Amino acid sequence: MRAVSVLTTCFIAAAFAAAPAQATTQIGDGTLSLVGLFAPTVTTGASTGSFSVINGTTFQISGTGAFAGLFGANGNANGSATFSNTVGTTVAESLANFLSFADGSGGTYNFSVDSVKTLNYSVTPGVSTAISLYLLGSTLDTNLGLDATATSLTLSFNSTGNSPFSTSATLSVPPAPIPSVPETATWAMMLVGFGAMGAAMRRRNVGVTFA
Repeated sequence: MRAVSVLTTCFIAAAFAAAPAQATTQIGDGTLSLVGLFAPTVTTGASTGSFSVINGTTFQISGTGAFAGLFGANGNANGSATFSNTVGTTVAESLANFLSFADGSGGTYNFSVDSVKTLNYSVTPGVSTAISLYLLGSTLDTNLGLDATATSLTLSFNSTGNSPFSTSATLSVPPAPIPSVPETATWAMMLVGFGAMGAAMRRRNVGVTFA
């Protein structure tokens, strides 16, 4: 009797080991543009800055691919994220449900943030500000049975003088390729190279025309 029990236990264990892992249902490829986006509060500091939105701030969306048909649907933004003032630097984040938007079936897609990379940072106080960020995280929709799927959100903040910030944003599944960002040393070498090229042209009396 004991031998049978041991055999049965081994059989059950083997069956569990052989059982395939439960498949996950990912969100299909698509993009989402945020229209009439929230006016964020953007702050800057010596090394880091942040942007934040008020809980419940709403916007409209326009989607393609997996998000097609969501044109005009409502969404909302909530939370505050930190970013570096140094171009090319990535800051780790843990921001759940930063964006939520209607899925057209009574539920919502929810985008959470894991990291924020600074793509552009140009700030002249009282004159102009232009900041571009690449947020990486995941989106899920429990209403549609869709599991967390890798997603990117590209955000741009712009302001002239002391005017409120205007914002544009694109959410992408799978994540959009990260735009290449020249390192500071690379920029310095480029400037030196351009300077040397200009001096050579002046010596040779060569002109350059940009079409």
